[in-house]
Amino acid sequence: MRLQTVLLGCGLLLSTVTMGQSQPLKGKFEMKQLINDSSYAWFYTGVNRYNANSTMVNYIKTNKDKIQLVALVNTTDEASRKLLPEFYKVMILASVPEESIHMYGTDNSGNTGNEKADGYKVKKYPTILVMRDGKEEGRISGAAKATIEDDLAQILMKMNAK
Repeated sequence: MRLQTVLLGCGLLLSTVTMGQSQPLKGKFEMKQLINDSSYAWFYTGVNRYNANSTMVNYIKTNKDKIQLVALVNTTDEASRKLLPEFYKVMILASVPEESIHMYGTDNSGNTGNEKADGYKVKKYPTILVMRDGKEEGRISGAAKATIEDDLAQILMKMNAK
């Protein structure tokens, strides 16, 4: 009897955690929401685990005032769960102001519920757009080619070469 009660309790707890994580975060959000919600433990763990390339981070840091970043992610998607913590760690290390980062969560059909975000015509998640003066300078779609900081620095170098 006692074993059944324990197993039932564990089953209910597991289903609650699973249900909480099965719904993607939708619409505009801030990183603090992911850090402060235990159902996004993968985010906190990923941020702490990631070791960014300091040379690339420093390059991003020197250009941080020239850009705005728009990230569109699906918090139930494995690629987003990998890239988003790495992106956030790089943003922290590069001292990019929070007001320069616009985060949007999508549902499984790619809708954010935000007209402006849905207008970016993103086909693959996660996608990070690098913007300057309202114009897209480059984007990272899906997994980073090298690392998130390297890909961002490459976009910045091309932008600066114009």
